[in-house]
Amino acid sequence: MFVCGAFLFWVVPVTALSLTYAKVPYLPNVFIGQIASGGAYILGASIQMCMAANRFFVIYFPFRQHKSKRSYATYCAITVCLALAVTYTLLGLRKLCAYVYDPEIFSWRVEESECADQMTTLIFWSIIVLAVSSNSFNVLTAMKFLCASTSGIRQADAARRRKKRLWLFVQCVIQDCLHLTDLVNSIFLFELSDQVWFRYIFLCYSFLAIHAADG
Repeated sequence: MFVCGAFLFWVVPVTALSLTYAKVPYLPNVFIGQIASGGAYILGASIQMCMAANRFFVIYFPFRQHKSKRSYATYCAITVCLALAVTYTLLGLRKLCAYVYDPEIFSWRVEESECADQMTTLIFWSIIVLAVSSNSFNVLTAMKFLCASTSGIRQADAARRRKKRLWLFVQCVIQDCLHLTDLVNSIFLFELSDQVWFRYIFLCYSFLAIHAADG
């Protein structure tokens, strides 16, 4: 929602007005960029990790969860995710440390400074940790499903159930790797060409597409 809003209410008007980067209001550009690329980015990936962890614990420990404890764990997880999002947003609000939209190249980019490079590295490794954690939970959950007994049901029903679970597993893995895929696009792959259209795909379109796919 935050990312789509940033495109709709910031990128589109700025581009339509044919502004140069120097004429784009700096503070709004930094603030919107950090909410979209810092806060919302980490928030999305961390929520995905929490959902994967929730599936894991529900499958492996179905009778050890009381309703009150589940609610408490949910509130704690949401609080931690929001705290991470706010922290990453604030870290990027330092001078020359943000992710900004540059209408001259029709793409989002980091500012040219050591601080911005450090933020990029921090977000990159944070997303890797979250993606590995999420998919570790996904693999363990899938193993539990595959090893589950299918006695008492017809073979055709068992095969259908296994196929459905396999598809859900693949979907979860892809979804949990979306942010990492976008980071690879925006840090490494975009440098393969200097063409504006090429960089637009790997910097701007990729950034929007992964959040649309995640939704």
